[in-house]
Amino acid sequence: MNPVDQGSKDYPPCGYGLLGLCCSDCLRGPCRISPFEKTRALCGADSDRLVAGNLCRLVAGEFVRVLKSFTQVVSKFREEGKAPSKVLTKSLARKYGIPGKELIPFLKKETTRLLDPLADQRPLPFSSLFPERAFSRDYSGNRCGPLLGELFGLLDWKDPQQADPETLLRRCLDSAACMLIVEELTRDIFSLLSKTEPEKDGWTIAPNLPDWPKPVVLSLVETEGLQSAEMQRLATALREISGVLSISLRGTEGLIRLCHSVQEEWHRPLSDLPLAVLVESPNILPIMAPLALGLATVSDPSLPIQGSKKAEDFFYFGLSKVSGNLYLPVTDETALSRLSKVLVS
Repeated sequence: MNPVDQGSKDYPPCGYGLLGLCCSDCLRGPCRISPFEKTRALCGADSDRLVAGNLCRLVAGEFVRVLKSFTQVVSKFREEGKAPSKVLTKSLARKYGIPGKELIPFLKKETTRLLDPLADQRPLPFSSLFPERAFSRDYSGNRCGPLLGELFGLLDWKDPQQADPETLLRRCLDSAACMLIVEELTRDIFSLLSKTEPEKDGWTIAPNLPDWPKPVVLSLVETEGLQSAEMQRLATALREISGVLSISLRGTEGLIRLCHSVQEEWHRPLSDLPLAVLVESPNILPIMAPLALGLATVSDPSLPIQGSKKAEDFFYFGLSKVSGNLYLPVTDETALSRLSKVLVS
């Protein structure tokens, strides 16, 4: 990549990278596959597998960040000898569905199991934090095992036993669901260490839950609001639908809190509501997380999947058969019409 002009600090993005068709995963490369010809990388990967592998690497990078925070908090938690407040203990014990006196031993045992790559039992905190049907395809606990095993699975995308690119794409969604739960668990353990209730700063605009279910346009952003002109135009058009409620959340923490609020209010998952998510983030987790929750999602920047027909079909159309949701880049000409159908259904 070269500067746009001499002395410019702006670099144009890699065109092959935007399509998901470049790879530097091994020393044979970097490799680039033509989007117009049926070629393969030097490792033998075709365009479908290369795009899926690129997504796996992006998700794995987010997974490492989440895992680092989790291990740091767990390490301090194991060394902590002081008991937390009774009020906080009672609140979290009720959340995990266990007696208050068992909370600390339970969390220490289960966090150790989560960090053990050889553990073969389903992590118990996962099904407690997100009850049945919170995630599409029952992601809550059944599909997420020990954390290192999940990470290794993402990194091992060249394994011949995972020859189907769709298997890799589903793994990315599974891992996104897993990361949401780990982030929630990390916050709960940190609250025990600090002896304070978890901070509730994920909301930018608090939703008026008693007025639901209404059509909802949910903006998941990292700044004060949507920045790109394309996303602003789409959001404005969607808000013109009668009765639409607009909510803005900062990052995935706000998304988790919204999920819990809807469960407590109506005992239903978010995916049961007429809801469309607009994501503006350079990171992949804020895009994959609502998809794992079964929500129709549009993003800017888009996922690097346009170099693979299988990947495009999986996200643009296949998700509707798996979990009833869809993904589209903000530049897709059908985004407004397809999201409008979701909101008025």
